Amino acid sequence: MVKVHFLNVGNGDCTVIEHDGGNLSIIDINNGEELDDETAAEVSEELKYNPTAIYNLVDQQGFTPYQILKALGYQRELENPVKFINVNYPNKDIWRFILTHPDMDHMSGLKVLTKEKIIHNFWDTNHNKEIEEFISDSEKEDWEYYIKLRKGGNSNIHKKHRGEIGAHFNQHPLLKNHPGDGLYILAPTPELVENSNNNENWNNMSYVLMLQYAGIKVIFGGDAEKDVWDSIVKNYDSSVLSCHILKASHHGRDSGFHEKAVEIMRPVYTIVSVGKKPDTDASNKYKKHTITGVWSTRWKGNVTVEIGDNGKFSILSQYDN
Repeated sequence: MVKVHFLNVGNGDCTVIEHDGGNLSIIDINNGEELDDETAAEVSEELKYNPTAIYNLVDQQGFTPYQILKALGYQRELENPVKFINVNYPNKDIWRFILTHPDMDHMSGLKVLTKEKIIHNFWDTNHNKEIEEFISDSEKEDWEYYIKLRKGGNSNIHKKHRGEIGAHFNQHPLLKNHPGDGLYILAPTPELVENSNNNENWNNMSYVLMLQYAGIKVIFGGDAEKDVWDSIVKNYDSSVLSCHILKASHHGRDSGFHEKAVEIMRPVYTIVSVGKKPDTDASNKYKKHTITGVWSTRWKGNVTVEIGDNGKFSILSQYDN
């Protein structure tokens, strides 16, 4: 059996994969347990509460918007990914951590995670990004720690590209014709990475990955935008791209939506990892090409997909909404 956990981490990403052979993969991390003000306002409106009244309570009583929403019945607590991993996999190392691209909402909490868990393999991209201004001290610490990590540390550093074959991630190190952990790289290519560095559009060097087990396919879109998806649909047809689960690119924004790619993938479910609903939300566009439904972590909480040896899968959510 394979388990894929899409964690409710607000405005960021974190996916935990428990592979059939026992390896643990983490794709990105965002460590936050409090709703930001914009998200709280959007949630209050969708729940038919007056956001102005909520913010008056914030000013007068010193409560956070999230504390007030919880008191009013909103129980979608954000997941601390480090705690989740420690509770669910207390005695297990992380075999691979995959940083899809160098944006802070995909690496917040990295330093804490590496202090709590051994990471054997770290997948990085060959970027030249620099950050000089940070919104918090913890963000600065994570970035500086990441820069040290990618230069060499206790983890093996990998910078992979489309179509690569290798031990463990899609080849068993000992068994012939065994797919290992069943991870396949659809993007980036060296050309996409080079163009992204030149244009300083880090989303277009994002990893796009496919997990395949017992005939079930899950595609993880990272923050890939048009150039990435153009390249993917040029090189792959539905025999490769048709999937059961799609992790929507760029938190379900229009910038990550590619009509032709999603039409070819034709997922049974689309998962959107998002804290606040962006102005450019593409959920309705995904619904057009998704067979069963589009699930948002903002309302569903953590979403878990279990893939059985018999080629069937189930999907469960933390909250029934």
